[in-house]
Parts: sequence; structure tokens; C-alpha cells
Amino acid sequence: MTAYIANHQKKKRIFQKRETEMVHAIKHNYSQEKLEKAAEKLREAKLNVFKSEFSENSVLPASSYEPGVKAKEWEEISVSKIIEQYRINAI
Repeated sequence: MTAYIANHQKKKRIFQKRETEMVHAIKHNYSQEKLEKAAEKLREAKLNVFKSEFSENSVLPASSYEPGVKAKEWEEISVSKIIEQYRINAI
């Protein structure tokens, strides 16, 4: 057995950082290309949070992760909808 202790809060902090970057990009009128990149990073961070929560709350190995309803929503939502949701909240 390894001596590795998982830090599940790290993924949540990264997601918060990506949210902050998205709001900053919107408030400063970044180009559409940069907004799309920020939204993709945000989506990836959110999906990593879901995986981390699964790992934290389950005795199963991380490889057996099955996305739940909210995770599937984040996988399927378009980049433009993510941008629009954060644009509404940023104003």
C-alpha cells in the first residue's frame, strides 16, 4: 500500500480559480476565443471536482467512476451556455 494521501480540496480550489478567471475574462471583454478556452478549462475543472468527490466518498477505485446527473450536464452543456451563465452572474 502506498503512503499517498489524497488532497480532495485541491480540485475544488482549482475550480474556484477557474471560475474567477472566467468572471475576470467576461468583465474585461476578452475575445470570444479566450472566453471559450476559459469555459473549457472551467468545465474540465468541474468534472475533476466530481471525480474527486467520488474518490473521497467511495471505497471503489477511481477507475470505476461513473458520471452522475450533474456531471453529465456539465459534459453536455455547450461552451456558449457556460459563458452565458457566467456572463449573467458576472454583471
